Amino acid sequence: MKRRTFLVKTAEYVAGMAAMATLPSLVAEEFARAAQIPSDVRRLHTERLALDTDWGQLDCYLARPDDTAPHPGVLVLHDKLGLTPHFEEVTRRLALDGFAALAPDYASRFGGTPTERGPALETVEMESRSNMLADTRSALGWLKSNGVSNGKIGAIGFGLGATAIDDLVTNGTDLDGAVIFYGHPPSITDAGAFRTPLLLNLAGKDQFVDPEIPAFVDLVRKTGLKAEIFTYENTERGFDDDSDGAHYSAGAAKLAWSRTIEFIKVNLQVS
Repeated sequence: MKRRTFLVKTAEYVAGMAAMATLPSLVAEEFARAAQIPSDVRRLHTERLALDTDWGQLDCYLARPDDTAPHPGVLVLHDKLGLTPHFEEVTRRLALDGFAALAPDYASRFGGTPTERGPALETVEMESRSNMLADTRSALGWLKSNGVSNGKIGAIGFGLGATAIDDLVTNGTDLDGAVIFYGHPPSITDAGAFRTPLLLNLAGKDQFVDPEIPAFVDLVRKTGLKAEIFTYENTERGFDDDSDGAHYSAGAAKLAWSRTIEFIKVNLQVS
């Protein structure tokens, strides 16, 4: 029997400077501050895709190493403001670490993610949970079948995107590894039905998710699910997003990302 891992920790770090003032609006120019890794890095290939589905075309952003070899694949599943430049930059980070990363836009059915915060939030909220699952499966199917991945597939979901992971793995689709950032854990009634290893990076001040964690921890202990759970003290949802000055925490973001990369590499068997 394979060794099962269960770990719950509270992350301690120096938060640094106090949170920046809330951004007045998140228009495209402000979102672009997240581009730590520009889209024209020579070692990367980036591409905007329109995947054919039974309802129309699903817009996606692809980043992978600039070569012809297949690589482990990772779905990047965005939060409630849609496929912003921050999440496109996350795919490029993964590509620099040797992954083929694909980020679907859950606002595709409604014309794509708007550049302003209010319209973006309203548009993404129009996507039903069942349609989000269907779109996630479409992106996963493309990643598996188009020669860019080597068959090892993981996913990283942020907030809303974590819900997409929950629905995917509790509805018959196991992944080689999945990471949840400040999102709900899989339903406690469904957790025993899947085998996907999980890493949860949780905000310390999250009134929506925190109450669900004790029950999930108990269930993990009972079922032997492979799970690692870290809580980052004094952080809020979006603590990893450097385009969101109100919630970004540099220390927590760096630590959570290092754990994420290590987890994904181990579970997708990257040497």
